[in-house]
Amino acid sequence: MKISFYGAAREVTGSCSLVETAGGTRVLVDCGMFQGCNTCDVKNFTELRFDAKSIDAVFLTHAHLDHCGRIPKLCKDGFRGKIYGTPPTLDLAKLVMLDAVGIMRGDLKREGIAMLYEEEDVALAIKRFVGVDYSRDAKVGDLTARPRDAGHIFGSAFWELEDGAGKRIAFSGDLGNDGNRILKPTAQLSAVDALVIESTYGNRVHEDESTRETKLREVVQKTIETGGVLIIPAFAIDRTQQILFELNHLIENGIVPEVPMYLDSPMAIKATEIMKSYPQYYNKDARALAATGDDLFDFPGLSVTMTRDESKSINDAPKPKVIIAGSGMMNGGRIQHHLVRYLSDKNSTVLIVGYQAQGTLGRDLYEGKKSVSVLQERVHVNARIMSIGAYSAHADQKKLVRWAMGAEEKPKRVIVTHGEDAAAVALATHFQEHLGILAVAPHFGDTIDV
Repeated sequence: MKISFYGAAREVTGSCSLVETAGGTRVLVDCGMFQGCNTCDVKNFTELRFDAKSIDAVFLTHAHLDHCGRIPKLCKDGFRGKIYGTPPTLDLAKLVMLDAVGIMRGDLKREGIAMLYEEEDVALAIKRFVGVDYSRDAKVGDLTARPRDAGHIFGSAFWELEDGAGKRIAFSGDLGNDGNRILKPTAQLSAVDALVIESTYGNRVHEDESTRETKLREVVQKTIETGGVLIIPAFAIDRTQQILFELNHLIENGIVPEVPMYLDSPMAIKATEIMKSYPQYYNKDARALAATGDDLFDFPGLSVTMTRDESKSINDAPKPKVIIAGSGMMNGGRIQHHLVRYLSDKNSTVLIVGYQAQGTLGRDLYEGKKSVSVLQERVHVNARIMSIGAYSAHADQKKLVRWAMGAEEKPKRVIVTHGEDAAAVALATHFQEHLGILAVAPHFGDTIDV
């Protein structure tokens, strides 16, 4: 088999790998959008490096935009194969891609930026969807593909591919962090000839996940004491629900007092409803809690704000208050309106709970910039900027290595993707120099024979 890398190669976004077999089967693992960089629009609009009509299938790892966001473009360009993913992934991907259309339409209206695709292209993609549960096989030409639980976000999978000659490759997609309160742990990797593994945190180790609820409690309590506003920019899928789950525990058990809290993200509200419809994908403890009748994502004091008018009404709510809003990297969405209003308030806090890509507003705040541009306004940063790394949905270096080395057999070679240059190289070096496994971090357009 040959693997060609057309995204997430020494960068974090734009995941897209082309797999070609000796028997002539051509499939993609993911077809995601580039995000956060100055050249991302150019990258997204650039013609694909392969003929879309020649692709037999897409294996989707999960429903984040940087993994599924260019699938409608693929369909627009002539792809007519099937798109495989777990049922929750496909439901969430529909939501994500339609939301992207809405954002692009807004960009067209405000700035004249052309749209990458339209609703009808999303509809073409949805017609190609085929749901595959974990550990079930999908057959495409001389390939057999099997999704396994990645533990990253709801419905996420790593895919194991085997060709007619018995050659086996695994694509990690994004792997989950330890200690997720809702999801099952990452499944064991089978014996493979080559492992394509992400490296978002390939050169870092997260703080202990057991401390994150304590830190969240402390931040909420501090906000209440100072009479400020706690703003949590959160990814609509999984991160928001993790935060809601833990706030549910803190409020319903009287650990922190009830104050006005707002989920100000239409997509997160819809994603939460999708997650509620698949309780079989919860881990054992979350399933047991849900079985008691407890709504895992709702609690006294929480309001959901679907409409713009409801969102605007948050401004009039008394302090202290907590606002959870998208986007997670703060480059768009309702979060920006709240940042304009409260970033200059010394009694308020922005709590970062996810990865912030280079070039994003979130990265600027994370790195301590004291003046930022938001909605074309210059805003001085007086609010506290805090982070809880243990909420990351990505495995750190320690877990990535542990998972790879815990396979049924040690992988013969490792190919490192989905990480900024330093992170990807660091992880590849670790595999090569410390574990004696042939490892490489490919560049965009590289092809590797396996």
